[in-house]
Amino acid sequence: MLAKLHPENYQRLEALRSFAVLDSGREKTYDELTRLTADLCDAPVCLVSLVEEDRQWFKSAIGLGVEQTPIEQSICSHAVSQDEYLEIEDTQVDARTSDNSLCMGSKPFRFYAGAIIRSFDGWPLGTLCVLDYKPRQLTGIQRQVLKVHAKNVAQQLELTRELINRAKSYKNIERLPIPVDPEAKQKFDSLTPRETEIVKLVAGHSGSLSSKEIARELGISHRTVDHHRANIMAKMKVDSIAELISIIIKTGYLSR
Repeated sequence: MLAKLHPENYQRLEALRSFAVLDSGREKTYDELTRLTADLCDAPVCLVSLVEEDRQWFKSAIGLGVEQTPIEQSICSHAVSQDEYLEIEDTQVDARTSDNSLCMGSKPFRFYAGAIIRSFDGWPLGTLCVLDYKPRQLTGIQRQVLKVHAKNVAQQLELTRELINRAKSYKNIERLPIPVDPEAKQKFDSLTPRETEIVKLVAGHSGSLSSKEIARELGISHRTVDHHRANIMAKMKVDSIAELISIIIKTGYLSR
């Protein structure tokens, strides 16, 4: 069953897109959180699922080898629609999911639990969810873990948005006297020409370019961009886009 739209879905989608996170690369910060959540909930699959108009896109996916699914396969959209925590003990007997192709076939998802990832101004962006191949329930402690970690995801998204907005403000002020951090500049100078090109594109758009947009700009595949972004994060010794933007600011590049 296709989920009903959120009562204010247009505004919700505008809020989601303001984070400039869709189609961005993997980040260690999110992957560590989903891996920990999966372990604590004793679940084989854990996702940071952001619900778009026609798809759900995964910022992090532990135990699932895809980046997104069509909205028709989204269980998270039901949680977003009702704007609250959702737990389905057996997807094959629940009317909302019994006809979902992910809940049928030779290896169906039989259990789902999703806690809302909510922006600071109240919009449900998606869920932090766990899935299992057998009907079950979470314990009270596991439900609390899921809800707390969903708040942690929201905090990380908000931090990234704040730094993107700060980077934009630096770009809009001519000759801003930003003190250059020598260590940050040394890390920046260690990048390959292609990596530097990608960082400059990220900086030039204040962190808001997706991997697919960077790929189109450079004429390469988005998977190649993701590979370079992973190398950049390792060389710059950061775990998230938020940290990367902070380092770029410290290099003084945005004030040039």
